[in-house]
Order: sequence, then structure tokens, then C-alpha cells
Amino acid sequence: MTDSTATNADGDRPLAGLRVLDLSRMFPGAFCTLMLADLGAEVIRIEPPDGIDPVRGMPGGLAAYQRSKRSVALDLKHVAAADVLRRLIAHVDVVVVETALPRSLLDAGISYETAAAEQPGLIWCAIPAFGRDSPYGSRSGHDIAFLGYSGLLALMAGSTIPATPDFVLASPIAALVGCIGILAAVAERDRTGIGRMVESTLVDSTMWVIGEQIARVAGGGQAGWGEAASRRAYRAADGKMITLSAAEARTWSAFCAGIDRPDLEPRLYSDASGQDQLRQELEGIFATRTAAEWVAHFDGTAAAVGPVLTVEDLLVDDHVVARGSIVDLVPDAGDPMRALRPPLRSYAPDGSEIPPALGADTDDVLRAAGLADDEIDALRRDGVIGLPG
Repeated sequence: MTDSTATNADGDRPLAGLRVLDLSRMFPGAFCTLMLADLGAEVIRIEPPDGIDPVRGMPGGLAAYQRSKRSVALDLKHVAAADVLRRLIAHVDVVVVETALPRSLLDAGISYETAAAEQPGLIWCAIPAFGRDSPYGSRSGHDIAFLGYSGLLALMAGSTIPATPDFVLASPIAALVGCIGILAAVAERDRTGIGRMVESTLVDSTMWVIGEQIARVAGGGQAGWGEAASRRAYRAADGKMITLSAAEARTWSAFCAGIDRPDLEPRLYSDASGQDQLRQELEGIFATRTAAEWVAHFDGTAAAVGPVLTVEDLLVDDHVVARGSIVDLVPDAGDPMRALRPPLRSYAPDGSEIPPALGADTDDVLRAAGLADDEIDALRRDGVIGLPG
């Protein structure tokens, strides 16, 4: 186990010296350990030797989630994997998992309770769907399912059946909460010498986002903010969408002045019927210019009009380019990649670290955990580990 105040090759980044074992397979763990790696932690990700991995195999997943991490090719289903895993766990500060580990590992005694008995300072973060004491623990699902369980999807949908999001949302929320829990546990351990179990469930974490709505309904009110013509998307003359978010008097007044319709100002807080009439009027107004023309027209004002950018738009957007938000990755082998720079710029690097090849760090990590070369060779011959060799 390492001292979280130590430094390593990552220099002065705040988590330099913190060693993390990533046993996750899906997006919640990938997001969580990415944030830790961006802040300087040494993240060791365990991957199946055959390369069949949901994160690595997802188009864009390698560039998006694997940078700054180390890759160990270890078959967790192999009968001999438990012994290797025990030695790796003894070598780290933090373990990140999602749902239950393979049954063979559980039967071999791999768990937080057994590991913490030998390593009191160990921090173990689980990012499951529902959590240990939930009656729904045996249920399965993917991101949209957990948006549904959390109440978030119903708020997004209103009275319609929403389109399935083309991205994950519950996963990064739970990952962020889990990351915060890990950082708090590290701070606590530095004071007390004792680690802890951290649990950030997909459903609980996503419910946290709508805490205001839950409190409102629990107090006898209604969920949602209601339909508002001043806070929605509209279609412009060229078919592209723009957003209007003039939700208070100041921004609404600026918008009305910008379209030369001061007569609309008193209608900001009109009832549902009035909002529907106002929406229809605004649809006609926005249909008179292109999206770019509307954005340029209101640029520098308080009217809160903005574009609806596609992912393709983002690659050349002035803000994204000026901020250097997308970086080029040029691996030693394979095609060049582009990836998003970490949003937390104060500590994180520029995001240009090359994702590791599958199993590239297997031997180095195992040696650092105390395994001799002949042990490593035997594990590879037996199919417990893969690549290189």
C-alpha cells in the first residue's frame, strides 16, 4: 500500500502515488477510474486476455476511457486468478468494482471484508445498480433502465415516450459520486490509517440529480417545472435547432427587445394555455432566420439564445478549438485517435496520454506486486495471464 501524499512520475498532480486496481468491466468503473487517473493516480485496469471487453471494444472507448491507465491481461475466471489478484490487491490503495466479482473469486474469498482484514487502510469502491440492501438487487439493466428507476427519465419524457439516449448518463453520475467517495475515504485514511467500503449505486446517484423534484413532491407539490415557451428548443429556418433559456425577467426582457416584441414581456409567466400560444408565436419568429443568424444576432446580449451543436459541430466549434478541448493521440502502432481533454484543467494533463495496448503493463505490474519472472512465465503458460511475453 502507498502513501497518498507520495509523488511519482505524474509529478505534482494531487493523486500522484495513489495506486488503484480497476476490476470494473463497464462504463461506471471506466468513468470513475478515468477521473482518478487524470488526477494523477496510477490506475491498473484488469482486462480479459482475449480482448473481449465492453469498454475497449466500444468504438471510441479506447481513446475516451483508457488514457493514463495501465493494462494487465488477467483471466479473472481462471482458477489461479484469485492468488494473483490477492497479491495485486495487497499492492494497491483502492479497488474499484461494479457488480459482483466472478463466482470463482468470491468462492476463493476475494472481497472487501477479507482484504480489509489484512489491509485496514484499503479503500474499496463498488458502483452497482441498486446496492447491497435493495430488494431489486437481482434485477439487471443498462443505462436507460437506471434512468427509469431513478425518476429522471419520467421527468425528461413528460407525457411522451422519450427517445433512447445515444449516450450513458446514469453511469458518469454514479462514477462521479463514487470518485468523490474515494477521495473522501483517502482523506479519512490519511488521518486515521483506516480505509472503508464506498458504495455509489447507479439508481441512488441518479436520483440525487433530481433531489429538488423529490423534495417538492414529498412536500405535497408536483414534479417538474412545467412547460415554458421561454425555456425550450426551437427549429430555425435551415432546419437546425436553437435553444431559448430566457427563464427570468432579465433574460426574457433582453430576448423580447432583440426580436422587437416588447409586447411579449408580460406573457413570461402566463398559464399553460398562454404558454402554448406563446410557443406557437415564437416558432413562427424563429423560422424566419437560420440558426447561425439567430445565434449571431443575440451574441453578447442577455437573451440566452444558443445553438444545438451536433458531435460533428463540436469538432470545429470555436469554443472547443480555443479551449483545446479535443486532443490528438498518436500511438506507436495503430491509427491516430482524437479524444476529449479532461474538463478539470487545474490539475489534469492535456489528455494526450496514449491508451495502453491490451496487457502492455502485465509483466511490470506483476513484478511490482512481488511476482518473480518464473512465476509470471508459469502464469502465462497456464493461460492465467496473456500478452506480452
